Amino acid sequence: MMIHNQLAQIIQMKPLIIGIGNELRGDDAAGILLVQNIQKLGYPYTLVVGGNPENYLQKIMAMPGESRLWIDTINWGAVAGEVKIFQSEEIKHFAISTHNFSLAIITKFLDEFRSIPDFFLGIQPQRLDLGSELSKPVLKSIDRITKIISQQIQDNF
Repeated sequence: MMIHNQLAQIIQMKPLIIGIGNELRGDDAAGILLVQNIQKLGYPYTLVVGGNPENYLQKIMAMPGESRLWIDTINWGAVAGEVKIFQSEEIKHFAISTHNFSLAIITKFLDEFRSIPDFFLGIQPQRLDLGSELSKPVLKSIDRITKIISQQIQDNF
């Protein structure tokens, strides 16, 4: 229930929702798929950046939103499929998915231009092997979070 309440507060802030991931690495596709689901709901402030969010800095800076919600797999040693909202100060302690560039550095750079809150929705991966499929626990989490965000969008827009 805690994730539901946290997402409700974040969605009320009309965030830019950013999907990070690599569709070739199993559960690492979670951020991309989740944002694609949100796009299908008609929510206008979304962006899929794949494995290279640093290549989208200008686009991120130009897009509206009162906050940024980054969605990616994050390995914090939880049970596969576990979902957690991290704050900016927490994120530097974790390896974000399989990407080269630190999100802590990216958000610090973005804050120089427009300082708005950053939130990180992390999904604990089960497998990130090249060529693997999404695991059942992560697929369930994608579905659950899509439903929560869908409800929040309906309630707030």
